[in-house]
Amino acid sequence: MAAKPYRPVVLLFAVIFLVAVHVRAVGQASNPSLPRVHRHIGVDKSATGTDIPEFAMTEVSLEASTKKESLITNRARTHDAFTVERTRLFIAERSTGRVFEIRGLQLEWRPFSELTWANDHTLMFDRWSQPHYGVHYSVEVKEKRLTAAVPFPDKFFLAQQKPKSKSKSLR
Repeated sequence: MAAKPYRPVVLLFAVIFLVAVHVRAVGQASNPSLPRVHRHIGVDKSATGTDIPEFAMTEVSLEASTKKESLITNRARTHDAFTVERTRLFIAERSTGRVFEIRGLQLEWRPFSELTWANDHTLMFDRWSQPHYGVHYSVEVKEKRLTAAVPFPDKFFLAQQKPKSKSKSLR
């Protein structure tokens, strides 16, 4: 058969391909992508852009009459996340009734937006510093730690930054 001399070459290329795919997957594990549930242009890798030592999840007590805004529950129904007066962010453990407030993030007078559970223990949200520029946050609720604080622009801002096409020169 004429195909036999090519069999070792094909097997060699298949092994090289599989090794390359494995190496790429292992390399990505150290710098994981953000979950697809909360993507922004230019924010594709999980990174703590700036160390925020003031970040804390502090246990608090809320009055029963407190108005909860933007209430979301994770899929496992173990935690609720909500805002109060748009500028304070809380996470409640449903089994224990304990409530934690996220504190120490910059621009405390700015509202939180886009609260989303990426999975049962990771809360993602944004805080806009100006109309076209914000900071994307990710918090690991079980470990009570900030896992991402990444600034990002919106589509309008990016469109304004593109170079304008050169018009034809005048004669």
